Amino acid sequence: MGSIIVREAGLEDLKGFLRLYAEFYNELRLRQSLRTCDPNEFLEDVKRALARDKVFLAESNDGVLIGFIRVSQREGCYWVEKLYVRPKYRGWGIGRRLVEVAERYVAKHDPFIYIMVLPQDRRAMRFWLHMGYTLLNTIELAKNLKSPGKHGGTRPFPLLSDIVEIYRWAKEDYTQHEKEFLELIEEFRKRGGTGDELLKIFINALKTYLKK
Repeated sequence: MGSIIVREAGLEDLKGFLRLYAEFYNELRLRQSLRTCDPNEFLEDVKRALARDKVFLAESNDGVLIGFIRVSQREGCYWVEKLYVRPKYRGWGIGRRLVEVAERYVAKHDPFIYIMVLPQDRRAMRFWLHMGYTLLNTIELAKNLKSPGKHGGTRPFPLLSDIVEIYRWAKEDYTQHEKEFLELIEEFRKRGGTGDELLKIFINALKTYLKK
């Protein structure tokens, strides 16, 4: 693959960054059964990112842009807004390098850096946990007022003593055990099981396991 450099983006990178930015969103949209967009639809957002935020690009030694990370400052906090590496370059540690560069930048200004991850995106969740990030106690809720069934329905998702509904993506990357677990939760919910009953089942199962 050759050497990879990570550098700060400038206005001269507008076109290349725009392509990466569109690839990021369109990959996400395909996984959610949403329409893909023309790159130019993201042009204004990309311009704002380059003007107001900090964007770092991963570039091959032959000048090909292969990934980016976008960091913003909101309400006194630093946020990783986007992280993307082109599919053919994944698994080479490029995402880690982008994050480490972003972290070094933020560490000069603040001891904390934040990111939001969708619960359906298990691949991203595993990555950020592996990078040393921990879960906070905030959950973002949304309601689709125009087409609630557009995302292929919902699936039950256990959250302590509650069972909440999350959108069922067209392309999910759960492991086989995770899929089996969620299918069992769905069947449990269909039979009238409550979150409190589910929590009791977990508690009893763990107590039995810990007694071994």
